[in-house]
Amino acid sequence: MATVVTYSAVGNREDLSDIITNIAPTETPLFSMFGKTKAKSTYHEWLEDDLTPPAANAKVEGADYTIDTPTTRVRKGNYTQIFSKGYGVSGTQEAVLKAGMKSELAYQMGKASKELGRDVEYALINNITADPGSATTARQMGGIQAFVTTNVLANGGTARALTETLLNDALQLAWEAGGSPDCVVVNGTNKRTISSFTAGTTKQVYAKDKRLVASVDVYESDFGIVMIIADRWMPVDKVFVLEKSRFKTAYLRPFKQEEKAKVGDRVERVIVGELTLECRAEKANAIIADIG
Repeated sequence: MATVVTYSAVGNREDLSDIITNIAPTETPLFSMFGKTKAKSTYHEWLEDDLTPPAANAKVEGADYTIDTPTTRVRKGNYTQIFSKGYGVSGTQEAVLKAGMKSELAYQMGKASKELGRDVEYALINNITADPGSATTARQMGGIQAFVTTNVLANGGTARALTETLLNDALQLAWEAGGSPDCVVVNGTNKRTISSFTAGTTKQVYAKDKRLVASVDVYESDFGIVMIIADRWMPVDKVFVLEKSRFKTAYLRPFKQEEKAKVGDRVERVIVGELTLECRAEKANAIIADIG
């Protein structure tokens, strides 16, 4: 008697899991951490002020009052940048039975939302200049590197190792300028380097920061306690020393989903938004450059 085996049988259903695996990282620590505010124009501005340096202040009894010259406020600004991501799905693909989803379009727009978050995070870190754009060139917001210019520890383009002394030098510069840095942002390699420091690192989990990272390294320096945050989009040659309350993302247009006009047997949707980075008191922060 012949035996029916799977190799020759016709009609066996395929074994296709309803779980779609995607391990692409979606964490956006800075975008998630920075506060939010509103922009009202494509060029968003804010004011900065300062105190006069401390000096000897002793007056003679009965002397006339003196009137001091106040410091002048400084006007700062940044351009808004338009971010968008869209997908199209044919009517047939939306209708057929699919593994792992009910709607192809909803699945693709969910991906688009995560991809946009990563694009914003990348711009916050890597946009080194602000560009007003033109009718043919896109506006570009300046990122952290475009604003933090006072306290930059560079080495003339020559790569050097990240050391505990170098980290403390950056913390001291920001502190002496009036800042209170509370986080250090690094890539994976530099995160491991800081974890090897022996003077002030402890492992600790802050419940309120679980939305940022699974666990947080805390470094206790002479200038305060800072969180060590690993960011996948940080360049290997830079370390950011930040006072996070000094940064805001200013939205001109919050992200929303738009449906394109139907022109064929397909459905097309786009998520679009417009925002910029607001950096208040840039000298409260520092950047360590030329790490390698």
